[in-house]
Amino acid sequence: MNFLPPRRKHLNTTLKTAIAAITLAGMTGTAMANDTQLQFSVESNATRSISSAATAFERGDYAKSVSFSKYALKQGLKKSRKTAALSNLCAALGVQAQYDDAMEACNKALELKPDNWRALSNRAVLHSLTGNEEQARTDMQAAIVLAADEPKLAQNQKILG
Repeated sequence: MNFLPPRRKHLNTTLKTAIAAITLAGMTGTAMANDTQLQFSVESNATRSISSAATAFERGDYAKSVSFSKYALKQGLKKSRKTAALSNLCAALGVQAQYDDAMEACNKALELKPDNWRALSNRAVLHSLTGNEEQARTDMQAAIVLAADEPKLAQNQKILG
């Protein structure tokens, strides 16, 4: 399940937080695809904490996903796994409307590995949520070049136009 909070420019922070909390409380544990909202992507790989972060995200427990991702980053990971943890952190923070911290995590992931399609896709979602549609489309197109067969990317591209 993926849920995205409202765009920053339309609601103040307090209202956004309240809407996200109410919606997440009602949707936790419900698996549903939403064809009208951009979706963050998470990665699961060989480390337990990164896999746990991805599982928590998919279950809608975004705070736990953040905790697992931050724990993973303290473990002295190889570059490929560190980029996965950062990209997952980006997604989990982004879905909680912590846009600045989420953007920082995505940018760090892309500094380490510029061809990380999940980080590019997640950054595209963040750009869209913060009103930067042109940069959102640019990042999404770059992600699609790297992983053209990913259904989530195709859906996000369709929404971005």
